[in-house]
Amino acid sequence: MEKLSNVSRTQFPPLRWVGRQLASVRKRTTIAATVVVGLVLMAAFVGVALTLRAALTRNVVNTAKNEADDIVLLVRDGHLPNPLPIPRGDLAAQVVSSQGTVIAYSPNLKGAKALRSPRGVPSSGIVKTEDSARANRLAINGNVDHHTVFVADQVQVPTFLVGVISRSKPTSDSHLMAGSNGKPTTFYVYTIASLSSVDASVAALKREFFIIYPIILAVVAISTWILSRRALAPVDQIRRDVEEITALNLSNRVFQPEGDDEIARLAATMNSMLTRLDAAAEQQKQFIADASHELKSPLSALRASLEVGLLHSDLTDWQQTAGIALRESERMQRLIEDLLTLAKAEARVQAVRITVDLDELCREEVHRIRRTHPGVNIDMSRVSAVRLLGDPEQIRSIVRNLIENAVRYASTTVSVTASTTAQSAVFTVADDGPGIPMDRRDAIFERFTRLDPARSRLQGGSGLGLPIVRSLVELLGGTVTVESSEAGGAYFRVQLPVSVKDRVPSESTIETPSTPLLRERV
Repeated sequence: MEKLSNVSRTQFPPLRWVGRQLASVRKRTTIAATVVVGLVLMAAFVGVALTLRAALTRNVVNTAKNEADDIVLLVRDGHLPNPLPIPRGDLAAQVVSSQGTVIAYSPNLKGAKALRSPRGVPSSGIVKTEDSARANRLAINGNVDHHTVFVADQVQVPTFLVGVISRSKPTSDSHLMAGSNGKPTTFYVYTIASLSSVDASVAALKREFFIIYPIILAVVAISTWILSRRALAPVDQIRRDVEEITALNLSNRVFQPEGDDEIARLAATMNSMLTRLDAAAEQQKQFIADASHELKSPLSALRASLEVGLLHSDLTDWQQTAGIALRESERMQRLIEDLLTLAKAEARVQAVRITVDLDELCREEVHRIRRTHPGVNIDMSRVSAVRLLGDPEQIRSIVRNLIENAVRYASTTVSVTASTTAQSAVFTVADDGPGIPMDRRDAIFERFTRLDPARSRLQGGSGLGLPIVRSLVELLGGTVTVESSEAGGAYFRVQLPVSVKDRVPSESTIETPSTPLLRERV
C-alpha cells in the first residue's frame, strides 16, 4: 500500500501539492472542523426545511378540507350559490354532477371544465397533492403555482333538492333531473388549494440559510485557526527547544506549559527523557575517563620499568623487570576482560542457556582463590547442590567477583552458601570486614566505585566487580542485595530463577572436570 501511495503521488503532481498543503496540523484541524460544522448545518437545514414544508402543507390541506366541508353542507342544504364564495385567492372549488357537468364554481374557475371525471372519485373521496396545469388560475401575489392540494368529496342529495341545486346553474339542463325516480342524486365537490405559500416560505428559508451559511463557516474556520494556533503554540516552542539541544547541551530542557493536559504531559515526558539522556551521557563520559585512567596506570608502570631498565641496562635485573611487566599486563588483561563482560551484560547478551551446577562452580572458584589468598578462611560448609539454567561463564563471573570482593575486605573469614527454594537458587557471600555504610550500598554497584580510596588499585580492585555482578544477575532475571553480616561485615545475597528441577544426569549428558556443566542445550 505504501508503494502504491508513493506511485500515485509521483504520477499525480496535484496529490503531492495537496499533501504538502495539508502537512500542517493547524490546516487539517481547521479544514476538518469547518467540514464537520458545514455538514451538520446542512443536515440541520434539510431537516428544518422538510419539517417546515410538511407542517405548512398540512395547514393548506386542512384549509382545503374545511372549505370542501363548507361547500358540502351548502349542497346538502340546497343553498348552493353560484359562483361559490371562496375566502382566499389561493383556493378554488367546483360542484360537478355525476354526468361531469359543472353545477357551481368559484370565480377563479369560471369557464373551466370539471377538474376531474366523477368516475375516478371513490366514495371515500380524495385528498392528494399534485402538479396540475389547472392550478394556473390560482395566484398569490401574481405568482402562478402548479403545485396544489386536490380534495374531492361525494354528496348524496335528495330528489326534491335536485331542482334547487340545478337552478343554481345559469342555463338549466334537463338531464340534471335524473334523480326524479326517487333515488338520491350524487354530486361531487372539488376543492383545490395552492401550495405556493409553502414553496415561498421554504424558498425564503433557503435564501436566508445560504446567506448565513458561508458566514458561519468562515467564523468557524477563523476561530478554529486561531484556537489551534494558541493550542499548538507550546508544541512549536517545544520543537524549537528540541532543535537547539545537542550532545553539548543535554542539560537544557524544553518549555513545559502549566496544567496537566496532553501537551504538558508530553513536555514533562520529554524533559524526563532528556534528564535520562544527560545522566547517561555523563555516565558514559565518566566511564571513558575512568577506563582510560585505569588502563593508563598499568601502562605507565610497565613503561616506567622498561625505560629504567633501558637506561641502566647493565644494572637492571631483567628477570624482575619481566615479572613487573607480566603483572601489569595481567592487570590490564583483567581490566579489559571486566570491561568486555560488563559491556555484554549491559547489552543483554546471553551466549548460551545450559544446566549449571552452582555448587561445583563455588568449589572451583574457592579453590583458586585460596591459592592466592592463603590468609583468609573461606567457609563452604553450607554449600548445597544447586542446578540452574544460564550462561556458565556469566554465573562463574558472579561467583568469582563476589568471593574476591569478600576476600579483599575480610579480616579473617568469608562464608559462602548455596541453596534452593521452590523457584529460585540462593547464593550468599558474607565477610567479617569493615562492612558497607547504608548510604553507600547503592553506590558500590556503580562502575569504578571504591569505598576505600586509601587502598591501592592492586588491593582494592578495579571497581568493576560489583557492577558486573549486578548487570549479570539482572540479565539472568535475578536480584542482588547487600546487608550487614552477623560478623559486622558485608553480606551479599543473589537470588536467581531455577528453570529445571534438580535431577540425575542422563546418559546424554556429559560432565567435564574443568567445567561442571550438564551439556543439555535448551
